[in-house]
Amino acid sequence: MTIQCPGCDARYRIDPSRSTKSVARVKCPQCATVFEVNLHDTQVKSPAAAPVPATPVPGKANSAAAAVLIVDDSKFFRELVADVLKPLQLQFLMAGDGNEALRIIRQKQPALVILDLNLPGMSGYELIRHVREEPSLRDLRLLAMSGVYRKETDAAEVQAAGADDFVSKSFKPEQLQARVKKLLAGQA
Repeated sequence: MTIQCPGCDARYRIDPSRSTKSVARVKCPQCATVFEVNLHDTQVKSPAAAPVPATPVPGKANSAAAAVLIVDDSKFFRELVADVLKPLQLQFLMAGDGNEALRIIRQKQPALVILDLNLPGMSGYELIRHVREEPSLRDLRLLAMSGVYRKETDAAEVQAAGADDFVSKSFKPEQLQARVKKLLAGQA
């Protein structure tokens, strides 16, 4: 179950089956707001103010939502990234491997692709290369992610391969949101 802090809109995943209680008190690690969650539905009870409104992506206020393809072999991680980016009011496409991602990219032409570097079949590096080789896709924004590669030299190598940006999978939600906003605004 995904819960959302009413104080700062941060989103977290919890497993209600691990508790014998019907209501859980949660303290947001980001803003320290304390709120209650009914573990049998998604209603949040809080003495705090109403949630902060969603932040639109620059340049997308009155147009259709930008499409973002999230590519990772872990369904959980794809959903986590989508949950973190939900306040940006984007349209999400999902792919579990590089071959499926390339097919979706060619068909749907998303504005941004967020991709894991360690994918089954076609790796993230290969996917980046294929996208950059196709003239119709060269301007597509690519944000590479990895839980294995974390050093500055790794980030530089990924960007040299053709990615617009790189972020470790141990990102903070606001960090990923800022990078996505920047890429969608064309400030890579």
